[in-house]
Amino acid sequence: MFQRTTKQKGIYGSAAGRHEDAEVVISLESGEPIGNKPATTKDPLLELQLAMATSSINHAYARIEYDESGDQERREELLHYMDNCREKYLNARDQLSQLSPQTLERFERDLTFQKQTTLSQYHA
Repeated sequence: MFQRTTKQKGIYGSAAGRHEDAEVVISLESGEPIGNKPATTKDPLLELQLAMATSSINHAYARIEYDESGDQERREELLHYMDNCREKYLNARDQLSQLSPQTLERFERDLTFQKQTTLSQYHA
């Protein structure tokens, strides 16, 4: 499933409710919101890791769909999407390498392991 993120104003949070910007994740297939998350985090390292993980996993699933698709137009769309995911990943990776090379090394090792264990069923 492909997703896009859009910013919306609304009430999110505790029972008391507080007003803040939020990012809403929207399915590109259905156009329906599939979740809310705070627009910003207080930890830039965590934010960069999240960007890397999201773009990496999205790229991996797009690659699986690309490999299984016989529709040339869809394959072109997927190539563009994968390039976009790669660009986002590399941008976040560059920033994380400047802030904390040790965190980057540990995170990429964990991400590789997660992808191997989670996505291995598609490459059997």
